[in-house]
Amino acid sequence: MAAIGTVVATADSPSLDNIVLILDKNDQLQVERGQFVTIPKNKKQIVIGIITGIKKNNAYYETLDSSIHEIASRNYDAIFPIEEWENTLAVVKPLGEINLESGSIKRLKYPVSPGTKIFVASSSVVSRFLGLDQNGIYWGDLASNNVKIQINLSRLLRKHLAILAISGAGKSYAASILLEEIYKHGKLAVLVIDPHGEYSKIVPSMADDTRIEVVKGSFISIGVPELSAWEISEFIPEISVVQTRVLDNVISEIRRENKNLYGIQDLIRKIETSDTINTRTREALIGWLYSLHRSYLFSTESSPNLSELFYPGKIVILDLSEIQNQRSRSIVVLHFLKCLYNLRMRGNIPPSLFVVEEAHQFCPESSRSISKRIIETIAREGRKFYASLCLISQRPVNLSVTAISQCNTNLILRIRNPYDQDFIGRISEGIDRSTLKIIPDLEVGEALLVGEGINYPTFFQIRSRSFYNRETSPNLEIMAEKYEKNWHIKNKPV
Repeated sequence: MAAIGTVVATADSPSLDNIVLILDKNDQLQVERGQFVTIPKNKKQIVIGIITGIKKNNAYYETLDSSIHEIASRNYDAIFPIEEWENTLAVVKPLGEINLESGSIKRLKYPVSPGTKIFVASSSVVSRFLGLDQNGIYWGDLASNNVKIQINLSRLLRKHLAILAISGAGKSYAASILLEEIYKHGKLAVLVIDPHGEYSKIVPSMADDTRIEVVKGSFISIGVPELSAWEISEFIPEISVVQTRVLDNVISEIRRENKNLYGIQDLIRKIETSDTINTRTREALIGWLYSLHRSYLFSTESSPNLSELFYPGKIVILDLSEIQNQRSRSIVVLHFLKCLYNLRMRGNIPPSLFVVEEAHQFCPESSRSISKRIIETIAREGRKFYASLCLISQRPVNLSVTAISQCNTNLILRIRNPYDQDFIGRISEGIDRSTLKIIPDLEVGEALLVGEGINYPTFFQIRSRSFYNRETSPNLEIMAEKYEKNWHIKNKPV
C-alpha cells in the first residue's frame, strides 16, 4: 500500500496530540477529514489516528509585499514555478497504539518521528480499533476506509440507546434500519411506540410478515378488573394517598359482590351510592374516573393480550396516530411498558427492546407526564432484566435527564439548536468541541455514533434499507392540489 504523506516538524507537531503531514502529490490520492490513518512504529506496533483537518500551503505566498502583489497581478506565475511550491497539509489526531500480534490497544506514550510515512488504515485495523463485530447489526458505512459499521447488538442495547436529530434528518429511517437488523437476527422482541403512524407504514417485502404486527391505538382496551387502586392512581397524578385508599375500598366491595367483570362506570356508580365517602373525596374521585372513562381506553377486559403478543423476533408497532389526546397516549404507553416490563422481570417474555419515538413527549424533563416514571424506571433498572430502551427525539434538551443519561450509546444525526448541541456535549462521553461543530452540517443520513456501542466516536453514512419499502412523501404543492381538487368536488353546486 502506497503512503499518502510524510510527517513534518512544526511548532506543535509531531506531539502526543497533533501530527502534521505533507500529502504526496498524487492525482489519484483521496484523503478526507474523518479518515483513519496508520503510522508504522516498528514491526509489531502501529499508531492509528484520524484526519481532523486539511489545508493548502504555498511558500511563495507566505511573505507577500506590494512588489509580489504586482508580480502576481501581471501573471508572473507563468515564469516562476509557483504551482510546484504548493503543498497540501493534513492534521492527524493520534488515537492510540495497536499491537499487531496481540491486538491490544494502548494510549500513545511517545510521539512519532518527523519523516515517518503515513498510510490509509486498512478496514481490518479500523474494525479492530472501533470494536466492530462482523456478526453484528449492519447500520452503515465508513466510506473513507471501506468499513461496514457493524455493531454488537448486546453492546449497543444492553445499556440503552438514544437516537437524536432534528426533524427530517433521518432519525426514524435510522431506527427502521435497526428494526430491520433485529428482524433478521430474530432474537429480541421489540415494541415500537409510534405516535404518528410512521413505522406502521413500513411493510417488509418478505413473504413471512407474521413477525411484524401493527396494533392500532383505537383498538386498545385496558381491563379495569386487572387494575388495583394503586395502579389506577398512576393514571391520575393529582390523586392523594387517602383518596387512593378510598378507591381501594370501593374496588374491594365490588369484588366481594362477586363481580369479576366491571368497568369505570361501575366504580363511579359505587362511589355515588356510598354513604361512607365524604363529599369532597366523592366529587374528586367521580371527576377523575369520568375523565378516564371519556378516554375510551378502559373496558371490562384487556386487549390485546400482551403475554401472547411477544415472542423472539417479533416486532410490535403501537400506532397511536388515531389517539389525538397526549394524556390518552401517555396512558397507553404507561400501560404497555409497565405490563411488558413486569412480564420481562418474571421471565414470561423474551429479552425486549422498547423503542419510544418522540420520547420528549412521553418522558419530559420540565413537566409531568403519566408515562414518565415507567420510562425512567426501565432506564435505571431495565438492563438487569434484559429490557432495553431506545429513545428517539428531536429535542434532547427537553428529555428527562434521568432517562437520557442512562442511554450509554447515542446515534446523533443533524442537530442545529445550540441548546440541544450543548446538552449532547454534556451527556455524550468522548465528544469534543471540534466534533460538536460538525453535527449541524451533517447531510441527511450522516450520523455520529458515540458511547458504549463503539470504541471511538465515528461519523458514518446510514445504509439504505434492504427489506423495507420506503414511502416517499409528496411535496407541499402536490398535497395542496389534491386538497383543492377534493374541496371543489365536495362543494360542487347542485
